[in-house]
Amino acid sequence: MLAYERESRSPWNIFARSIAQEVAFRVLAIAHRGASGYAPENTFAAFRRAVAQGVSFIETDLQLTRDAHLVAIHDDTVDRTTGGHGAVQHMTLAEIRRLDAGAWFASEFIGERIPTLEEILVFSKKNDVVFYLELKPNGFWGGEHALISALRESGEIPRVVVISFDPVILSSLRNIDPTLMVGLLFDGKIENPFQKAVEIGARQLAVRGDLVTPNLLHEARKRDLQVVCWTVNSPAHMRLLASGGVDGIMSDYPDLLLTSLKK
Repeated sequence: MLAYERESRSPWNIFARSIAQEVAFRVLAIAHRGASGYAPENTFAAFRRAVAQGVSFIETDLQLTRDAHLVAIHDDTVDRTTGGHGAVQHMTLAEIRRLDAGAWFASEFIGERIPTLEEILVFSKKNDVVFYLELKPNGFWGGEHALISALRESGEIPRVVVISFDPVILSSLRNIDPTLMVGLLFDGKIENPFQKAVEIGARQLAVRGDLVTPNLLHEARKRDLQVVCWTVNSPAHMRLLASGGVDGIMSDYPDLLLTSLKK
């Protein structure tokens, strides 16, 4: 029996059990930044495409603006994925909202905007989607309270998994709200990630796909940690990881991922 299934019936534990039950029957298919192979990453165009392709889990990145709003963008700056320039943490929400986040990808996406966390949570509820919210360490000081406040106001705490490379951020979030489900991102740079994940109360270890080994899975299982991996776009690699026993896979191409998991 998984640790999730032994715990009391709080909303967080119900969500944790639902994840465990999903894992028991299939590998979780998670759309990385939405269906970002087909639409501009971290936009509603990518999120809608992911839902249309059949996934129930979407990963997106959150950065904090100068006026303490959380918005969905991966990079520290807006340069790569918009027509603007500058660091997200130095811009206000109003400035962020004026940027075009779709034209860089293809002309059909001109006019796409950078979503706010509040808008994402509305989308999550409307489409019955669980979001993996990745918090970027740079410029996130003070963002913990903004995140918890938005999640509580929306009632969506039981429907998100918060992930980060920074265990301090995750620990701070869990201190504010112990019901929050968190996962520690691992790219090979954290010493003893299993112990660190357990120390901060993480339920998942989110591992770079090429670092997954039978030993890593064994060590995670000993600690009741689920293992999800990122970012896997090769069908052969998807099938290898699934057969090896990972609990979830993130991909820019959720349709290919779903097809590969059926084989």
